[in-house]
Parts: sequence; structure tokens; C-alpha cells
Amino acid sequence: MSRLVSFASALLLAIAPGLRAEPPEAALDLLYGAATPPAYVKQYEADYQGKVLLNPYLQVASREHPAVLEPGVDGYKWVIDVAGRVAILREVPHPLGRTYPRGFHRPEDDSDREPGYVETYGHVSALGGAPGRIGGEILWYAPARMFTINNKSGRYTKSNADRTPEQLAAAARLIWEVVDPGDASWGPVFYLLDYAPAGIRESLFSDPRLDYDVPERRIRPYLIVLEGSPSRFAPPDAAVGE
Repeated sequence: MSRLVSFASALLLAIAPGLRAEPPEAALDLLYGAATPPAYVKQYEADYQGKVLLNPYLQVASREHPAVLEPGVDGYKWVIDVAGRVAILREVPHPLGRTYPRGFHRPEDDSDREPGYVETYGHVSALGGAPGRIGGEILWYAPARMFTINNKSGRYTKSNADRTPEQLAAAARLIWEVVDPGDASWGPVFYLLDYAPAGIRESLFSDPRLDYDVPERRIRPYLIVLEGSPSRFAPPDAAVGE
């Protein structure tokens, strides 16, 4: 019976996101994944008393108080908190971070950073190091004047076994509902297999939707889980992409 109640609660939330009642934890676990502590906190992200610093651009979005994005700004991050709310932050330099004049290789995502790279606020700065659910990025795509959403979070997505494409789609629908992208629209929602839990990642290589950023080398596989949407905050006569 409890499984049926959880499914019914999750379905109700999906079709009626504006309800005031607090959803039960089991329904949130199903929609956005169980809340877990971040996989790691970097040395510079906490002060000398061990307190994780909050991002100065932090916004916690709701229907009554939507978060606002600035078109043209690239580098927003998002994470769903324990209560099922969307926390949005900008990727800006951290006051305790370092600058790398010669660049460096970042081990957490096996990427090379260019000379002058500055350490920035990460996902943990949205929640003060507290547990969170699925998270990712909101990126600006200038040619179409749209924001795209992905699941790129090494803290709250990659290290958790229950972070599925369906949960990313549910999170994106919530973001569309409570985040105002200004005069931009919402583009595709990308589930990046490099940030999928190992078991889910392997199962998705047979998915017919699978594509790659570099197909000839099969680099950076992904699925598009939602095709995009006009902003609900746009004037009724506004055209998508204008």
C-alpha cells in the first residue's frame, strides 16, 4: 500500500505543482532522488571554522517568489533541496579560492582548465553543505537565446545511485515553473551519462535516444529528456527564441 500512496503523491505533484501543501518525503525521493550529503566539499569552500559559505547570488525559487536568470549569463547551477525547492546560484569567484596562472587539470571531472582559472562557488554553496537531491547546470545558448539544463553535478548527482533521467525531467519541469529566464526560452534538457550513476549509465548505452557531443569519437554521451519550452513568464504574444 505504501508504494501506491507514494506513486499517487508523486503523480499529484507532477500535475499540480502549485499546491501549497508540503509533499511527503517519499514522493520527493521518487521525483528528485533521495536527499544525501554532498560527495565532497573542496578545501576552499568552507571557512576556517568549517562552515560552508553560501553563494552571494543564491536564489531559492517558488511560484510566489520566482528565481530570475539574466539572459547572456553562462554558468548557473541548480540543486533540489530536502524540501523539494530549487536553489539557483551563479558560478562566480570564491573569496577563499585560488587562481591558477598556468591552469591545471581538475580531477573531479577529468578536465583541463585554462591559464588564469579561478576557483568558484560550487553546488555545495547553494545548500551550505547540507544534503540535497539531484542537481546540475543551467547554461546559456546564445544563437537561439535559450537556457539549457543538464545534470552535471559531482556533488549531488554522479555519486548517488538513484539519479535517473526521469528525475532530471521532473526537476526541469519544476525549474520551468519557478524560474524566470527573462526574455529567453528554455532549450533541451540534457542527461549527461558522464554524470550518471554507474549502473544507470551502463544501462543507457542501449537507449535509442543516445547521442554524443563528438560522435566520431563517442565522447560525452547524453540523452535529451525534454525538448524545451517557452517561458511561462513571457508575454502571451512573445515568440519562442525572440
